[in-house]
Amino acid sequence: MRSRNRRALALAASLAAAALLSACSAGAGSAPAATGANSSGPVTIDVWGWDPITKQVADAFNKSQDQVKVNYVQQASNTAMQTNFRNVMESKKDVPCLAQGFAPLATSLVNGWAQDITSYIKPIEDKFGAGALAGAKLGDKYYGIPGAPSAQFMMVNAKTLKAGGVEAPKTWEELIKTGKSLAPSGVKVINLAGEDPSVLVNLAQQADAEWFKIDGDKWTVNLHGKETLKAADVFQQIVDNGLNSTQTYKDRPALYSYFDSGKLATLPTQWWSLPGLQTNFKNSLGDWEAVPNPQFEGATGERVPGRGSASIVPVGCEHPEAAVKFSTFALTDPKGIEASRNKDTGTVGIPAALKDVSQYTEAVVPTKLFGQSPKEVGRVIADAQANVIGGFELGPDYDAWFPQLQDQWGKAVAKQITFKDALANVEAYIANDLKSKGIDYTIAK
Repeated sequence: MRSRNRRALALAASLAAAALLSACSAGAGSAPAATGANSSGPVTIDVWGWDPITKQVADAFNKSQDQVKVNYVQQASNTAMQTNFRNVMESKKDVPCLAQGFAPLATSLVNGWAQDITSYIKPIEDKFGAGALAGAKLGDKYYGIPGAPSAQFMMVNAKTLKAGGVEAPKTWEELIKTGKSLAPSGVKVINLAGEDPSVLVNLAQQADAEWFKIDGDKWTVNLHGKETLKAADVFQQIVDNGLNSTQTYKDRPALYSYFDSGKLATLPTQWWSLPGLQTNFKNSLGDWEAVPNPQFEGATGERVPGRGSASIVPVGCEHPEAAVKFSTFALTDPKGIEASRNKDTGTVGIPAALKDVSQYTEAVVPTKLFGQSPKEVGRVIADAQANVIGGFELGPDYDAWFPQLQDQWGKAVAKQITFKDALANVEAYIANDLKSKGIDYTIAK
């Protein structure tokens, strides 16, 4: 069954794949993940995740109603959950009804893990932001829970920019010009870690690239389109002109020390990274400002990078409606959001699945990091979340090709190859990998 699932589910949102999922769901699981459907008591479902705060949310949900009872099964870590989840899906025993997102949605579908939950999400689409909805879809079907893609915005060292006589760049083209202006003083405009190609994925997403696309009964792969090459060219110009630093995330103390030195002008980031930056900065506290993420010149409308791994309702769960009900409470209900308040810090994370997060953003802004007020920074974060893209398909073999992208990105940052060549090499690897796995694909012309 597993080999047939791989082949059929690689066709993603086709009717054949949906039918196979339904067939597998009917036969999966000698020990169902939900009980109580035919009794007078509530339906009971297992929910898996690794965040301890989810236990608080589950308790609040259980107290708020009497139709569904959530049993939260906390995993030791993201890594432990991946291992344990694979094991239960292989055994078809004790399958949970909701699994916190730890893999790209297509990977979950190809592996035969994710149910089609379109009929449960469609009636409640208006509760979620566009980016959250986009990240939960494959084709026109929902195979994931609309989650919380954290939007990218930019921090700039205002003191450094002022000393160089330049302003915060509003476009990526301006960022290159700013870098050239600052270069004589030894200031770098951006940091490009050799092991972290996520910035390239982000910029390709913003440029409206589609690396993987469902086309009828097969995948179309395209890492060479004009949108992707536009993103790659930004980094090529930065590297060719020596405008970037290459501090690695593998040495956090050195990384933070460099960010704090005044020698870095801009830092793309997300809201959840701010407390760590304030904790590790000493010299530049108060020098930073939050500004909108740069756009491409001539772009219509604001497009902000941001992705997330959608949580799934696994095949084998007999009560997907209960899983969706709990998820909706946790992600969109004020009581569920309040229940996520961290007891140690007293803070609530930004519920990024919502259309409007403005009432929550000010509270997550550290008090010393920025020269702006928390309200000003919060508005930048809220505007970014309102425009987050959310969806960017990573294909059926992400686990295989991403390490190749890391390798090729590192070589490009080190000027050993061009970014265009790096993408071509990764695309060739993807083609060979999909072929070896029996997954139908074409390379875009």
